Amino acid sequence: MSSGVRDDERFAQAAEVLEQVISPASAALGAESPRVLALRSRRAAILVIGGDFRHALPEFDALAAAYARTAGPTSEDALECLRQAAHCRAELGQATTALRQFRQVLTHVRAASGDASPTALDLRRNIGMLLLSEGKTVEAAGELQPLHDDLCVVYGPRHEETREVADVLARPTRRRRVAQPYCGPHPIGLSRTA
Repeated sequence: MSSGVRDDERFAQAAEVLEQVISPASAALGAESPRVLALRSRRAAILVIGGDFRHALPEFDALAAAYARTAGPTSEDALECLRQAAHCRAELGQATTALRQFRQVLTHVRAASGDASPTALDLRRNIGMLLLSEGKTVEAAGELQPLHDDLCVVYGPRHEETREVADVLARPTRRRRVAQPYCGPHPIGLSRTA
């Protein structure tokens, strides 16, 4: 059995274990208690890490709505769940809705912490790369060029993220017209090795 298959099975098992904990916790504490929402967020993140975007998407949608009710629609948790739902949609080929959600989150992040905060920079990269994956090269360049300029100021021209965006911008236009795979964020700060 390959390492990737074992990892996917491990993440699926972890999600199942959390599901078994969530039901009784929800009954005892309430479906929208902070602890239950945190457990559900963790489970959804594990589903994404395991590549199960189809099951993670409705959970992130439900979590975004729950956090919007309990903490406010512009709370950090509500926006992060909306962002993760957008990531799932992008991975599932629902680019139009994903772009709308990424932009919605970016609007709130910009208002709260500016255009060059780490979260705003990451969202801007997601938007540019998703546009590029959809073959919208002019729109993508319109997002990625100012992002590159800001990355140069924030991190410097030699930083890995700055170089990555510069490399994308340097590709010949005819090659950029070929759909590139979407490369989104790690869910809620988790890595594949978590």
